[in-house]
Amino acid sequence: MIRRILLFVGIGIGLIIITNESKAQKNVAIYGKVTTVSGDQYTGAIKWGGDNARQAELFWVEILNGTKTSNDFMKFLSKSEIKELGGKEEGNSWLSLDLGVLSIWEDKFSKTQHEFKARFGDIKSIEPLRRDRAKVTLKNNVALEITGGNSEDFGTTIGVMDFELGEVKLSWSRIDKVEFMAAPEGYEETFGKPIYGIVNAGRKGTFKGIIAWDDDERLMNEILDGKDRDGDKKIPFRSIQKIAKNRNGVDLTLRSGRTLFLTGSNDVNQENRGVVVYDPNYGLVKVGWRDFVDLEIDDDESTGMDYNDFPVSKGINATVITIDGDEFKGLVAFDLDEAWEFEILDANDDKVEFQIPFRNIKSIIPKNYNYSMVEMKNGERLLLGDHRDVSSDNAGVLVFVSKSGDPEYIRWSKIDEIIFD
Repeated sequence: MIRRILLFVGIGIGLIIITNESKAQKNVAIYGKVTTVSGDQYTGAIKWGGDNARQAELFWVEILNGTKTSNDFMKFLSKSEIKELGGKEEGNSWLSLDLGVLSIWEDKFSKTQHEFKARFGDIKSIEPLRRDRAKVTLKNNVALEITGGNSEDFGTTIGVMDFELGEVKLSWSRIDKVEFMAAPEGYEETFGKPIYGIVNAGRKGTFKGIIAWDDDERLMNEILDGKDRDGDKKIPFRSIQKIAKNRNGVDLTLRSGRTLFLTGSNDVNQENRGVVVYDPNYGLVKVGWRDFVDLEIDDDESTGMDYNDFPVSKGINATVITIDGDEFKGLVAFDLDEAWEFEILDANDDKVEFQIPFRNIKSIIPKNYNYSMVEMKNGERLLLGDHRDVSSDNAGVLVFVSKSGDPEYIRWSKIDEIIFD
């Protein structure tokens, strides 16, 4: 009997050890192999961007920003539909040149740059083509040509924490290909441990995940700057338990229980550029200082995402219900642009900014010219606006109801609800 008890205890301890090891093996840092134009290869954690921390991405949940060089969905619209899109504003000038498929026009729609946004965890590889362009291949093997546009993510410097050489910095012109992959079991050499925490934004909600404080500091060894009655303070985030907004500063609680009131820097006052949360249920949430209540820093790594947590993206499948009660079900091109689950819906709840992957969205219901109700797959409902994705500036949707034949085009003003599979 005693042997049996000891056996069960041993098994239980073993399971606990396995579970803890399983949690420890989760690697949220970007990892991959970089091949240079000379054929040299460097493998390890990747820092995408320059020495400026705000320009560099370190984690799979962070976003590669660029601009799509083409939009193939426009060819499915008739000339009259294109003209209707272009005629939203008065004073548009039209050119009569006809290319046989589309007319060339000058209006706000034709000048709209269609953004490319993808979390690094959804990307398979990146191959620089020229100074500010690259071939970006997603996990689903779809390849897109992306230009940097206003983004600093292209034409940049990349750091690789090579397993033998330490950090190697490579200029864009030296890179032939970057291949992303899950880090091997037990890999720990990264650029630093992320800050995990829970952000309370009052009535706007509570969000949990990896934190970027002041849209900048993301690592536990980085510093929070401020002043108290005795002078300047530089406190590493690893020492902080809680940051709570208080008038023109913050109340700080350290892990030891010590408390301080800090003012005097953009880390701790209204000049703060926002608290970013990479919440796996939403995506990127940026809470402005006005709505920020407090941040509780914790060690809960369950909200982190490693490379294997990002599934291979499928096309966006949805049912579009019109205000006339008609239903169209099939693959969807949202805003005549986004067609894959990895792609991102941009919208705001007043001063709280959201960048939500379509795979996290259950439904969208247009409410008026500026706002839509967005229901998340976790059941939360958000009234979002101030962006073309959820307002009357949206160009509408194409629904490919069959593999053959032309898609159905539905203008945004005719949509009652979009229900995503």
